[in-house]
Amino acid sequence: MNHYDPQPENNKPKYKGKYRIDSTRLPAWSYASNAGYFVTICTDGKKCFFGEVVQGGMQLSPIGEIAQKLWYEIPHHFSNCQIDSFCVMPNHIHGILVINQIREEGVMNQTQEEDAMNRVSTRGDGERGGVTGLFNPMLSKNSLSKIVRWYKGRCSFEINQIYQGFGWQGRFHDNIIRNEFALDKIRQYIINNPINWERDRKQPPY
Repeated sequence: MNHYDPQPENNKPKYKGKYRIDSTRLPAWSYASNAGYFVTICTDGKKCFFGEVVQGGMQLSPIGEIAQKLWYEIPHHFSNCQIDSFCVMPNHIHGILVINQIREEGVMNQTQEEDAMNRVSTRGDGERGGVTGLFNPMLSKNSLSKIVRWYKGRCSFEINQIYQGFGWQGRFHDNIIRNEFALDKIRQYIINNPINWERDRKQPPY
């Protein structure tokens, strides 16, 4: 595994600011709210643990295969979460998670008024992260942060069974997907990520 070297640091904005997310969450937004979320998680030091891109296609290492397998297991552990487009890249993963809170028959877990209070006005294709404020994502059983924390932790546990030294960046990055136009654009970005690797690796995500 020693050929998986860290990528050079680069502080230039990714996606020309369109999908760039600050290190904190969006103010007044409950991250357990029904929505689609574009998630990016980078490896610690942006080391290329997951494999390599060859002729525009991703060739997964055994570690990359674990990262891919566990992403597809997310809906089995979080019944409120569906997965959409997803890809494993050499030093990060991109994926769309769709949260749809289940409401048991005859019991409303959240009224429409409460749901509206948790939401904020639409600003184009996506929303930038901010301070959690009263809507701490860790307070909800099935919030986005809980889902990603499970995924990162499970990956670290299984990968370190075969390779000591794997780790993730402490934070992850997300966009709230606001409409079908944004969803289609992000799907295409994810699908084309391996093809654009040689260009994008000069500006590694986050």
